[in-house]
Amino acid sequence: MMGLSMVKADLVRRVMEVTVLEAPDVRDAVDVLFESVSSALERGDRVVLRQFGTFYTSPRRTGVARNPRTNEPVSIPRGRVVRFRSAPALQSFPEGS
Repeated sequence: MMGLSMVKADLVRRVMEVTVLEAPDVRDAVDVLFESVSSALERGDRVVLRQFGTFYTSPRRTGVARNPRTNEPVSIPRGRVVRFRSAPALQSFPEGS
């Protein structure tokens, strides 16, 4: 069974529970974290968070896909896509957790 999604507000709430920081400060810190990760990936850098995982980009080749509604071909431009490789501690969880 899949769990519920954790959204940014949940993350802010959780950090507030375990620290003495107020909501605006936590929200700013979370925003800076996400902005820092995004800008590093835009530059092509890897973002390694020990005990969590690694964010990195990899090239995407050009290609052609099909629109499932109309079955028309859609071109896929060359670019980079973000990938994530989880740390070994996150790769499996016990049943029921």
